[in-house]
Amino acid sequence: MRPLKAKMSAQQPAAASDGWTRVSDPLRPRAAAYEQRRLPLYKRIIPLAEAWLPKGIGWGMSFGFLAVTSLYGAMIGGENQTALERASAVIGLKVESVLISGQKEVSEAQILNALALNSDSSLLTFDAYAARKNLEQINWIAEAKVQKLYPNKLQIVVEEQKPFALWQRGQYVSLIAYDGSVISDRIEPEFKALPLVVGHGAQRQASELFELLSQYPSLARKTRAVVYVAERRWDLYLKNGVFVKLPEQDILAALDKLMAFDEDGNLSRKDITSVDLRLEDRTFVRMSEDAAEKRRNVLRDLGAKLPKEVET
Repeated sequence: MRPLKAKMSAQQPAAASDGWTRVSDPLRPRAAAYEQRRLPLYKRIIPLAEAWLPKGIGWGMSFGFLAVTSLYGAMIGGENQTALERASAVIGLKVESVLISGQKEVSEAQILNALALNSDSSLLTFDAYAARKNLEQINWIAEAKVQKLYPNKLQIVVEEQKPFALWQRGQYVSLIAYDGSVISDRIEPEFKALPLVVGHGAQRQASELFELLSQYPSLARKTRAVVYVAERRWDLYLKNGVFVKLPEQDILAALDKLMAFDEDGNLSRKDITSVDLRLEDRTFVRMSEDAAEKRRNVLRDLGAKLPKEVET
């Protein structure tokens, strides 16, 4: 028979060295996890951060944040720009290369001049918005995109204007875009075949006229120049020397009459010099001197009495 003391010690938990009795409870870990989940998120993250992050990382991050904030404030204020550029160049943010694409008529030198780069230019302090505006001030450039490629590259993509016509006023001839803006005063040989637009104000109105002419492809192909008369109406000069006077209003109806007149190739004949469509109810055709003289001789031979205007 075992002693009573030994039996009781087997039934009671052992006392800890600090005088407390430790009880083995299988539900205690689950209760602790539940209490942990009830804590706010920041109270659960902070102990993990303290355990895993290096010592002093908090001070380092605070100092870095203050440094970046100060640097940004100086950039916004425009102060110490040169110092900022030099400092950022030291840490590897100096502009080392510029990637340019999309240009054909604009030279790379023009683009670089518009960017206003220097030997100390930094990608950090470079104003991409101002650079884009400067590029779009170049007549040939319709749209520009400027992108920073860290740590040390700029990417420039330009879209050039599409030449539409040649605009002549007096002795001056310029290359213009569809909206009438002047692209260049220098006419390259490849653009000399473009339609000629003549007259003050013609550059702004020509696109509307050519939209109407596009509905008559055969006539558009024959048209060499258009003249804006008194900033009110148009004259068409065809490639064979015939010119057509259009009315101020209802140009489409006049073009319909002109195409009907040209069904038999009348506009291609050398005996016609002009067609006047300014009046709605009639069309006037002027003949060349040789053709007019031949016509008068035929009428005389027939014994016809010629009106005075026909005789002259």
